[in-house]
Amino acid sequence: MAGLTASYKKIAGKAVKWKNEADKAQVLAVELHAARAQLAEAERNFENTLNRQKQAGDDRLALELEELEEKYRRSEELLWKVSIRSDKMIQKQFKRSDELLLNILPYKVAQELKQDGQSPARLYESVTVIFTDFRGFTKIAERLSPTELVAELNHCFSRFDDIMSKFGIEKIKTIGDSYMAVAGLPEPSATHAADAVAAVMEILTFIEEYNALREAEGKDRFEIKIGLHTGHVIAGIVGKRKFAYDIWGDTVNIASRMESSGMTGRINISETTYEAVKHLYHCTCRGKVEAKTRANC
Repeated sequence: MAGLTASYKKIAGKAVKWKNEADKAQVLAVELHAARAQLAEAERNFENTLNRQKQAGDDRLALELEELEEKYRRSEELLWKVSIRSDKMIQKQFKRSDELLLNILPYKVAQELKQDGQSPARLYESVTVIFTDFRGFTKIAERLSPTELVAELNHCFSRFDDIMSKFGIEKIKTIGDSYMAVAGLPEPSATHAADAVAAVMEILTFIEEYNALREAEGKDRFEIKIGLHTGHVIAGIVGKRKFAYDIWGDTVNIASRMESSGMTGRINISETTYEAVKHLYHCTCRGKVEAKTRANC
């Protein structure tokens, strides 16, 4: 019995040592479960022995057993407290891991990784890819400190993130002052083109309002170009360290050309995107536009 008490104390000591390590806390939780089972069995034996000694009139031994039983009850209370702390640590670590995953992966893909350890690449037959870019931002950046530069981009891209979330659009990545997103995956959507147009229209409104504030402070305007194209893409996870969810295909390239060949303060869409939204929005035809690596778009 003394050895069993020592093992409980040892486990309790481990809990303190491992309080910030979720993986070891899981091991501790398993040990605690086994220890509680042993303790319950010991208590039943004590109760039976105590009752027998009381009936036999051996008061001295009965008193010793009562004291020993009280020690075990205190040990059980300590183990219970340690177990609760361990469970909370595990839950907190799991929650943090989930939040980190969702910061870099779509929810559906993150769930697949958690459950199966992998998420296969998929072909999406119809999505709408969004590209935005700030024209002349390099020159503006030259007049900003590193802190100011990052703060400006963070302010704009954080608002873009909010808008994408509002319309159920998946942000893919930022590259410098460019922002890339896609509507229609990982959950297919019949309204992805319309959602993409509505989202970038809100981006334009935000940029205009932000420019009004910047001009009032004597700062340079942020001139934005936006391009959209609708088509098929392949989506999946790449990399072993700092892995990323990305998309590939000609649709991505054309969307990028739509942005680069567009006009500042306007939304430049391809013919396929136009066909998907022409019943919802009034569009102005620009005619055939030369685009890099493309005869026309």
